[in-house]
Amino acid sequence: MVALPLKSSRIVQRTVVRFFLWAKGHGASAVHSEMRPVYSDKCFMRPAIHAWCKKFAHGRESVDDKKRPGRHVVATTDATMATVDEFISSDRRV
Repeated sequence: MVALPLKSSRIVQRTVVRFFLWAKGHGASAVHSEMRPVYSDKCFMRPAIHAWCKKFAHGRESVDDKKRPGRHVVATTDATMATVDEFISSDRRV
């Protein structure tokens, strides 16, 4: 029986690299060898898989793109709010 190629996004393939293959201890070449029959011509190239394996080995956990234009990190905690209120109270020109 022949496996049908799956339609996938970059996120899906990164997830496969991260959770199903790299976490099992396979190297980048082995990961590529297992993914190639499944994703066919849409499969990541070996250098891309190697780069993602290296990122995961260095502690990266997210499979999402790091930079997203227009999305800022907002941390609203009671301590942050108190610090901002104190700063504004000390200098009303702010």
